[in-house]
Amino acid sequence: MNFKLTLSRWHKVTERINAALKESETRIKAAFTGTTVSSWNKDGIEEKAADIARRAELDLVLVEVGTRAVEVIRSTLAIRNAELGIAGRLAQVEGANRRASLYKAVIEGQKPDMVRAASVQNLPMQIDQSDWLSRRSALVVTLQTADPHLLEELRKKFASEQAIAVRILDEIADLNRETIEIEMPTEVMEMAKLAA
Repeated sequence: MNFKLTLSRWHKVTERINAALKESETRIKAAFTGTTVSSWNKDGIEEKAADIARRAELDLVLVEVGTRAVEVIRSTLAIRNAELGIAGRLAQVEGANRRASLYKAVIEGQKPDMVRAASVQNLPMQIDQSDWLSRRSALVVTLQTADPHLLEELRKKFASEQAIAVRILDEIADLNRETIEIEMPTEVMEMAKLAA
């Protein structure tokens, strides 16, 4: 059966199918590799084993059909995303977010106890500690190497990069409203939560 859904909805469909497939895969592995029985529980074991195997085989077919459906959805989405330039836009968002993250780290990394290089000459060379067990130690300070003009520029760049990322993400959200039609096997419709 064919379904015409938005790109973002198809992403959700693949998430639902994959979640259901994971449960089926767990049952299959347990049935074929982890089914145990105790020696005192011999009555009817042949029938029980056959039933376990039968259910696991049905799950196996479902996983095979489901994984193929996910392949089709993802391939179709990849083609449409490429046509719309979504991957390129996501790369732009990643770059903007990475730059913004660096700017934020530098801005937030400025501390009140930092010392400008010009002020280092005025600091004592050592600290005398009052207790007799202590040794003299050199004074260590954190230099403030980012001047106020650079910090102000980084604040502007940070705001700009954030605005760029938000704008592009909004464009992507708009593009993800486009619809595409994909044929879904009836076996997968229930796990994909698609209505006939």
